[in-house]
Amino acid sequence: MEKFCQSCAMPLMPKGQDLRGNNADGSKSDTYCYMCYVNGRFTEPDITFEQMVAKGQAGIKASPGNALAKWMMKKSYPMMLKKTSRWSR
Repeated sequence: MEKFCQSCAMPLMPKGQDLRGNNADGSKSDTYCYMCYVNGRFTEPDITFEQMVAKGQAGIKASPGNALAKWMMKKSYPMMLKKTSRWSR
């Protein structure tokens, strides 16, 4: 089963790429991606849920792919984000 970042919901290992962040001890994080988590800390500790939604949707829009699939991903992104450990509270 594919693991997703528990902050931004990005896949941690898409197509064999290692996009995991790193913990304070330098080991790879199995929970967060490299854009959200560096040296055991969130890169944007004060980001709000709404800001994360906007950032994620902008990333989806800028990514290559089918316009319909991207539209569906942008619409479902807030629901996906609410399921992550950072935003489920």
